[in-house]
Amino acid sequence: MISIASKEMCCGCAACEQRCPTSCIVMREDEEGFLYPQTDTSKCIDCGLCEKVCPVLNQGEKRKPLHVYAAKNTKTRIRLQSSSGGIFTHIAEQIIQKNGVVFGARFDENWAVEHACTETLEGLAAMRGSKYVQSRIGRTYRQAKEFLESGRPVLFSGTPCQIRGLKLFLAKEYENLLTVDLVCHGVP
Repeated sequence: MISIASKEMCCGCAACEQRCPTSCIVMREDEEGFLYPQTDTSKCIDCGLCEKVCPVLNQGEKRKPLHVYAAKNTKTRIRLQSSSGGIFTHIAEQIIQKNGVVFGARFDENWAVEHACTETLEGLAAMRGSKYVQSRIGRTYRQAKEFLESGRPVLFSGTPCQIRGLKLFLAKEYENLLTVDLVCHGVP
């Protein structure tokens, strides 16, 4: 069972919540608005799956980048509506044109930031730009897995801990998965 001894031991990625077979883990906001897992011990079967998908507990080996590239979207309008040169939109458009699905952060109707997916070019507009707060990942890891297993291309954009949480959740490599993580110094 996942147990958070200190807040520094959790990045709020929600992989544990999505992997739990008994749904005994829920992400709850603390007094500062950060999300942390809370476990209903009466439902826990001690399977350990939550710990296997935790990016903090399973950081993996340190790696150096094989290549580093710089790019920007050639469309001025897209660059002005974007962060980091609008390259997310360019990559996402390629995925959607191949009947793919794109996951990213957007504001919901209450101006909270959530992760969601889109299958349309129009849906990308809400995912452009930095949000600077922790996004609620919801059930997007499960949704991504369903799309991947059906053979559709998937682009998943998020923070490094969210990408690591997704990959641990999936527990195997998918040729049709492209991930994009961003430089993160923690969320305010």
